[in-house]
Amino acid sequence: MKIRHNLLAALFLLLSGCAATVAAPSASAPAAGHVQPAELKAGWWRDNRWRYHDDAEADAAYGRLLASQSPWPEWHQAQVVSLPVGLRFEMALAPGQPPDRPGAFGTFDRIPDARFVRFSLAVKTAWKPKIDRIVTFEVADPLPADVGMVGPQIDGDAGLYLPGGASQLEMKVPAPERMAHLKIVAVRPIP
Repeated sequence: MKIRHNLLAALFLLLSGCAATVAAPSASAPAAGHVQPAELKAGWWRDNRWRYHDDAEADAAYGRLLASQSPWPEWHQAQVVSLPVGLRFEMALAPGQPPDRPGAFGTFDRIPDARFVRFSLAVKTAWKPKIDRIVTFEVADPLPADVGMVGPQIDGDAGLYLPGGASQLEMKVPAPERMAHLKIVAVRPIP
């Protein structure tokens, strides 16, 4: 009965997020490193428990996620490739972040809205409290990048389970050198 209650609570949490915007972190939000609410774990459990031999292994994997906060799924194997000239990808920007100072991560998926950034790209509020624009970049010079799928995140500040699952790339060049490999194609506001 308790498992069913946790699953129903997780479903309610996920469905309520469909109509709501992500709230700013509150003073009562749990600090990093504290045990997350059961509803957040239930969402992760529903999506990822099947990957593990037993509940103890799944619990350990959930603990590692909370500790490492890796942007990659636990099973990700680094695949550094050379992104070819002409390839395009998108990136969500925070207010005040100039398009010519990109972060390290982008996606090969079209970003339709802020909800996609939070849930499919698993961008925690601690990393980007607000998102106001999307930039489309084109590779202008071969760019080394790790590529794969976005891993799940637990956003304790916002009280959200972020399942991830979209495509992702991590540029493997230092921040000051990124624009030597890129050109800006478009910048648009995010709905």
